[in-house]
Amino acid sequence: MTEQSPPIAGPGAGAASASSPRSVNWTGYLVQYSNVLALVAILVVASILSPYFFSSRNIFNVLRGATMVGIVAVGMTYVILNRGIDLSVGSLVGLSAALTASFAHHGILVAASIGLASGLALGLVNGLMITGLRLQPFIATLGMMIFARGLVFVYTGGSNIVVESPTDAFSFLGSGYIGPIPVPVIVFIAIWAVAAWVLRYTVFGRSIYAVGANEEAARLSGINADRNKILVYCISGVLAAFAGVVMASRLTVGEPNGGTLYELDAIAAVLIGGTTFDGGVGSVHGTVLGILILAFLSNVLNLLNISPYSQMLLKGVIIVLAVVVSEWRKRK
Repeated sequence: MTEQSPPIAGPGAGAASASSPRSVNWTGYLVQYSNVLALVAILVVASILSPYFFSSRNIFNVLRGATMVGIVAVGMTYVILNRGIDLSVGSLVGLSAALTASFAHHGILVAASIGLASGLALGLVNGLMITGLRLQPFIATLGMMIFARGLVFVYTGGSNIVVESPTDAFSFLGSGYIGPIPVPVIVFIAIWAVAAWVLRYTVFGRSIYAVGANEEAARLSGINADRNKILVYCISGVLAAFAGVVMASRLTVGEPNGGTLYELDAIAAVLIGGTTFDGGVGSVHGTVLGILILAFLSNVLNLLNISPYSQMLLKGVIIVLAVVVSEWRKRK
């Protein structure tokens, strides 16, 4: 009786196994594209709940409402890719909105420039505290969050700054349309495109990934990690301030509490989009997907008459699930 030889595990066998339908890792695919599937599921549910959901008016209203947090989230993506965190962005939105509203009588260019300058200055301070004083990003930006919010209340005296008789040019950025598309949506798409291009095709973009993945290795390869971090926090500050300019233009008022909790919404969108706190992994495209998921989910919950407080509970659960899925992705 002839003894059967054991199966040979060679390249051919591996290829045959890989091509076998049984070897398809469906769990891996589901985890990898979980955010896309989540967005599709939300859209399907929303279309069932309301026949008007896919009307152009509703879609553009949802997108316009998401643009301010979306702009902040693009900057947050840079920071988290760099293995940092920026808790000050919500306060910078409020400060910029207040400054923009108070200088609106000088025209949109002057008002916006002052608002953007505030975000750049405080973003620079964040970067210097982290690189110069060697503070943890969480501590440095937490302090800035409190400081900037206090600055808003001191500047406004705790009252709204109302733009009296806003010009068409001032209101255009936040409330205007180009054809059927709201201007804020067009602006957000432009910011998304530029931010994605920088990350993929420039030396600075590649260095953000390198510093986030392994700062010491990045230094040894000749990257100025400190300068890279400072620039990232400046970008985050400027984009937060720009969101404040859009807010002031849209509402024609600077509110002391403007931008409150924007930092949490931005972090949620970044994490849902697949960027991890470990740094060096993620993309702006994923963040935009995360923004869309949060925006349309909120729209669905409103259609279901779910209270805002319950929505906050759900958002917390979503953040935790996003981190869990992110960890699974790294293991696949």
